[in-house]
Amino acid sequence: MLSQLSLTFGSRQILQDIIDKYPDRKFKLMQASEHSHNLALFDFSNKPTVFKSPVEYTVLGEQLSSEYRGILYYQSFQVDNDHQKILFNTLNKIIDNSNPLINGQAFLQVDNKEESTTFVLLTALNDLDELMTWKKTDSFKQLDSFTTRDPNNTYYDEVYRPLM
Repeated sequence: MLSQLSLTFGSRQILQDIIDKYPDRKFKLMQASEHSHNLALFDFSNKPTVFKSPVEYTVLGEQLSSEYRGILYYQSFQVDNDHQKILFNTLNKIIDNSNPLINGQAFLQVDNKEESTTFVLLTALNDLDELMTWKKTDSFKQLDSFTTRDPNNTYYDEVYRPLM
């Protein structure tokens, strides 16, 4: 069971050097769809990070295998204190009720103390068509009130495509 996850960003050569240096790690090299020059290296090894500039997460719930194939849909939610418990419960419910379109999900909390109120939902799907179909489900619609950008919510999402 995954309890920690980290990622870092960089050029293909720098990230490939990390992959080569740590062959025992379960890395996923991904390219951001919206910002195609951005590369991210996810470490699903469940070990302390080896990255010099990591983004580290504590896994609060998951049904995600490092062996999945396809895209990763990254959603980051930061809400005010009044809505945190509701968001926490909503994300837990989504993780617990698996959807046949989804290869796996992880519910994460950012470890950085300044961003410790940020929750992340990482969803693995086969392709963009399945992502678009999942976005129309009742399960996904539970997140609608948290995906609007307003003074109480900060929301960010990104699709990552595998490079290896």
